[in-house]
Amino acid sequence: MQTMASPDRELEQRFARLDERFARVDERFDEVNRRITEGREETNRRFDRVESDIGDLKKSVAAVQESVASVHAMLTRLSFGFALAVLGAIFTKSF
Repeated sequence: MQTMASPDRELEQRFARLDERFARVDERFDEVNRRITEGREETNRRFDRVESDIGDLKKSVAAVQESVASVHAMLTRLSFGFALAVLGAIFTKSF
């Protein structure tokens, strides 16, 4: 005949199983927390890199704008000089 375990022993076994389950859940939470932390750190690194790239791009755009302004000023002077030369040639030939 099979004897039944004492109620105290049965409760101890149930609590032991619950403790094991809680330990596994805690391990899973720790793993999820680690992954979230790694993801946040990677995202921050990417944002920092993008901000740096944007800063470099702004510097490049400013340099290009300066070059365009310089070329525009030079072309304006050349156009004005060419116009004066043409007018001078027209007036000297017509008189």
